[in-house]
Amino acid sequence: MISIVLILSAVGVAVSIGYYIVATHAAIKFASRSSAALPALPKIAPKVALLKPLHGIHSTLAANLISYLELAYPRLDYFFGVSDYEDPAAEVPVALRQRYQFANITLVVGEEPNCTNRKIAKLIKMADRAEKADIIVLSDADVSVERDHLRRIVSELVSDDKSAIVTCAYRARPTGTTASRFEALYINTDFLPQVLLAESIEPLHYALGATIAIKRPALEAIGGFRALKDLLADDFYLGKFAVEHGYAIRLSSSLVTLAAEEKTFNDFWHHQLRWARTYRTVRPLSIATILMHGPFWAIVLLAASRGSAAAFAAFVLVIAARLAMSAAIVMRVVKMPELLSDLWMVPMKDLVMTGVWFASLFSNKVKWAGRQFHVTRRGVMRELKS
Repeated sequence: MISIVLILSAVGVAVSIGYYIVATHAAIKFASRSSAALPALPKIAPKVALLKPLHGIHSTLAANLISYLELAYPRLDYFFGVSDYEDPAAEVPVALRQRYQFANITLVVGEEPNCTNRKIAKLIKMADRAEKADIIVLSDADVSVERDHLRRIVSELVSDDKSAIVTCAYRARPTGTTASRFEALYINTDFLPQVLLAESIEPLHYALGATIAIKRPALEAIGGFRALKDLLADDFYLGKFAVEHGYAIRLSSSLVTLAAEEKTFNDFWHHQLRWARTYRTVRPLSIATILMHGPFWAIVLLAASRGSAAAFAAFVLVIAARLAMSAAIVMRVVKMPELLSDLWMVPMKDLVMTGVWFASLFSNKVKWAGRQFHVTRRGVMRELKS
């Protein structure tokens, strides 16, 4: 039994180090692409509808919306969606109208009935109001962007007739708490390099929910947002359905910024557990990511070998490679040198994520926005009533 554990942990260590090397290479290649000159728009720019579903107020909401209201794009309509007027998030775009009088801002109140996914319920209502748009762009409320963001993703989308969707990878900025720092470390040093590596070795078959730009004909071909109304991983399936209809997905060179707002470790844990269980249901192959949990396998190797010198050397090598990869991504891709001081937490965060991985195997229940759901193998969620 010990020999099996020894072999498995040695394989885990080797795979992890290999992953750190190739993911760093893919991330640096993306960094050079993202610094390229801004592509040109067509002479008549496509009309864009920007859809933002909102729910509740958080500390960065106003700043996030302002970053979108200051986008440099000639033909743009804004649609902000809330469930009802009691949602305090409705006050933010309404208040910003006075400051941005030349922005075409519409507040859409209400949800499409019979939708388990309330984000999609808002998007359906907003999309129905944006019938004149050539391109629909949807993004989460906790995302902020650079001024050239929309020009970049639209020009990338229209430059290729086969492409129906352009989606954006994202980085994260913590908001002060330890939990938000863990969340930012996960996004910047786990999720981001995995996305960039996957995009470098295979065509994308899914979209990333932080930002998705989709051509109207493609959205209509898959049945609109109504096709996603009961799916938890709506971004994944939006891309998947488009690919099944013969369209292509591109990863934009524009990197958007997400605000990590988690206040407690419990918030972080349940957020990551929801993501892990979502990945497992929509893409079972994601279970194999356990082989990339370097610090976990290095500790197992130490224990199985009873603290041998070779195992200790492997442990040091894993930690050094992991920190080197994280530093390279923070500096070259994320471009937030202020986050370097948090890198000492990466191995600790990795061990927590190993715990999340194991916990994700034992149930298909997830918590989202104060509600609990059971997720089927096809990604359909059913709300569990207490």
